Formats: sequence, structure tokens, C-alpha cells
Amino acid sequence: MTPSSRTFARGVCLAAIAALSLASPSSAKTLEFTFDKDNFDNPLDIDNPFFPLEPGTTFIFKAEGPDGCEEDHFTVLSGNTPPGTKDITIDGETITVRVIQDLAYEDDACDGADPADLHEKTFDWHGQDDFGNVWYFGEETYNCQGEGNCVLGGGSWEAGKDIQNTGANAKPGVFMLAEPTTGDAYRQEEYIGFAEDWGKIMGKNADVVLRRDDAFPPGEIDDCLITKEWNTLEGGSVEQKYYCRDVGLVLVVEHSGKAFRFELTDSGAAAAAERDAFTFRVPPRK
Repeated sequence: MTPSSRTFARGVCLAAIAALSLASPSSAKTLEFTFDKDNFDNPLDIDNPFFPLEPGTTFIFKAEGPDGCEEDHFTVLSGNTPPGTKDITIDGETITVRVIQDLAYEDDACDGADPADLHEKTFDWHGQDDFGNVWYFGEETYNCQGEGNCVLGGGSWEAGKDIQNTGANAKPGVFMLAEPTTGDAYRQEEYIGFAEDWGKIMGKNADVVLRRDDAFPPGEIDDCLITKEWNTLEGGSVEQKYYCRDVGLVLVVEHSGKAFRFELTDSGAAAAAERDAFTFRVPPRK
């Protein structure tokens, strides 16, 4: 999960909940992926229908709880050079991948995020292979006490490097499958002891209802994918995510003692929808 796999969400309809029952031990299998640079002819073109990353778009997620509000601003950076891209070197082979900036705000007064509310800043690195799988190559995460007051966090990792001196380099994982099948599980991060996120397809063809007044798109959305994402280093912390075709991530429900929901709002997404190609994105918080 990224912002270091940040979470977002709110409201789920009964059909989406029912779809969770589709995944069972008898149908589940663990998929294994091996990175091969030859499979990445155009890694910056990320058009997976459930996780499209269109450069220049920003998506804003909002959640409200007893202690205030949270906002997450997810921006797919533009350009085919830094800061819109990053070179990742794995076993001597270098690949150029897309950079996503993820800004997390905590607003006690619920009067809108401002620079002083910045809590976490993350840069996530994604690329798509020739088969349509979206890979996750790492993240650079900062803990913040307002804009301009950020320090590098312990969740940072980069594929091909051993930045924590564990004795083994981190490996890229797969963030979104090209052909998701109910029950399939897959590694999203593989840096033993520091980044061990997993994903599992829990259901397909689900309907999701966004309930916020400022939600985008409003009302019911069909043809959605339901995933469960978790970190093996954080027992009891699970995220349930809803990715809808040709939109992307619309809802995240985080379970870590209590449920907390983030929902996609219309800021940024509405303007993108008016263009011929509306694509989405996030990755996600740890």
C-alpha cells in the first residue's frame, strides 16, 4: 500500500460487501512475478483500467472521524524527466518509472487542508509492463509537521537497493494485476523487515456507492474491483480498497482497531473526467 500506502474511503453498498464472499481458500493462489526489464517497453504509459495514472491529474480523498478530518492529495507528476520520472536500477539494468506525489493532511478543525496541516509526504514510483501489470518500485516517505518541516521516514525503500543495510536488496512488487482473478494474492513490496505489503483480489464486478456530498463520481459506480491489502509487519492492520474501471481508486476502508473510511471527492477528478481520457491513480500508505 502506498502513501506508504495511504488509505482512503467511505460508504460501500451491499453488492460490494457481498462480493467479498467470492474469495475462498479453494480459489486462492499466490502469484509470483520476476522483474525483467525487457518486459517494460513503455513503463511510463500506465493505462491499466483499474489503476490508470494520467500525468498531471490530482485526486483528493477525504475522511472524517471523531478526532477531525484527513485529506490525501494524490498527484501524478508530469513530464518524462525528473521530477516526473525516476530511474531505478535493478541488477545493473535501469528502468525509468513514473513518480506520484502523495500529500497527507490532518485537519482537527475540519475546515480544509492547508500547508500547516501537512502530516506526511510520499513519492511513490510505478511502472507498467507490456502485459498491463502495474509495478511498484518503492517510495520516499517523509514525516511532516507542516510544509517545510519534514524528515525522512523509516518506511522508505527503493527496488534494487539495500538502503537499510539488511544484506539483501529490495525487490519491486506488483500493485495492480493486468488480469485480476478473485482469490489471487500477490506481493506489492518486498524488502524483508521494512516493506512487506501484500494484495489479494476479493471480488469483481462489484457496485460501490460514494456517500459524501462532494464525492466524485457521485452515487453508485459499477464494474469495481475489491482488494484486501495488508502489511505482514503490522499485525491487525488491513485496508479494503475499491478500484472502479476507467476511474481508479474511489474508496478505501482501513481496519486497524477501528474502521476509517476515505472517499474520492470531485476536486481534480471532475476536470479530468471532462477530458476524453479520464484516468486515475493512487498507490498507496503503509
